[in-house]
Amino acid sequence: MIISAVYLIVLVVTVTFGIMAQTNPKTRISRTGAYLTRPDPVFAFTVAAVLIAVAGLRYRVGTDYMAYYRTRVTDWQTVWDYLIHFREPGIRLLSKISTMILDDGATLIFICSIIIIGIYSLMIYRYSPMYLVSVLIFLFLGDWTGSFNGIRQYLAAAIVFAGNRYILKRRFVPYLLTVLLAVLFHKSAIIMILPYFLFARKPDFTQFAILAAGALIIRFSYEIVINLIEMFKGTIIDWSDAYMTRDVNPLRIAVGFVPVLLYFSSCDRKKMTRTQAFYINGLLFNAFAMLAGMGSAYFGRVGIYTGAMVCIGYGYLFQMIPRNKHRNVLILVTLLVFLAYWVYSLQSGSLRDFRWIFER
Repeated sequence: MIISAVYLIVLVVTVTFGIMAQTNPKTRISRTGAYLTRPDPVFAFTVAAVLIAVAGLRYRVGTDYMAYYRTRVTDWQTVWDYLIHFREPGIRLLSKISTMILDDGATLIFICSIIIIGIYSLMIYRYSPMYLVSVLIFLFLGDWTGSFNGIRQYLAAAIVFAGNRYILKRRFVPYLLTVLLAVLFHKSAIIMILPYFLFARKPDFTQFAILAAGALIIRFSYEIVINLIEMFKGTIIDWSDAYMTRDVNPLRIAVGFVPVLLYFSSCDRKKMTRTQAFYINGLLFNAFAMLAGMGSAYFGRVGIYTGAMVCIGYGYLFQMIPRNKHRNVLILVTLLVFLAYWVYSLQSGSLRDFRWIFER
């Protein structure tokens, strides 16, 4: 399998500067007086800048690229009309802003890349206990290249991701407002209200059973779910469409369950902190969300939302593996498996041949 040299360069830069960021941590005192240790901000910023630049300066890379490239809103009235009719006005607002900066479809693409990848990178920088692992997971499991396709949905996912700490702090109103802001970009974001209630439980076998039962109920109740979606969105969904009926790649489902296996087989669950429990719940929720959507690519896109916490969650998962359980070996093996998955995913026709905006 051959992938574009651009992706290889991105990987080398991410690993090189990611190692530098992690091995040169900076410590500061927070407003509460606690000591905070974070990766070197210069090196972490370099990683984020490269990921943003490559994503933002691509051309015709990603299935939905041209649809967004041709999106052109030049007046505020259009934005207002979409807002008052609750028709996902977020992307129209960004389009209007982009035309004010430079009336070129590439401007909107670049702005979206800054928002999506910027938020993911900032959250990883601020909250992951293993910076390099998290930024590689961001690459390997497809969130970076995924944002080349479902741009509106990734904008919504990034916004929810930015507010997910409200769940940990048990602040429902701010979290609800965050989700509603995400809904302005994609109505499907409303499903992310569920984690607020599900993540309050301890990630044990009971939680596992609850999530498994919920996933199986949804998996075999697509017609009911479709009816609810139609009511919420005010549109009719064509169930005969190939996108609706196409199964999700089994590899995606298998990858989603890797942390579940690691958690129950290798982690020390006796002295779990609230933060660890929060992110482990995120890993479990993602796995069962993918299981619920395995029978339809349409439903499988819920993984765009649930996969965000996986980037940070793996850091806490590996942190909970005792050193006598060969933690470093498990980390290395897991990352190599995910690297192979990434290379395989890049064989997609819309991603394989990378082109720069300067080549149009």
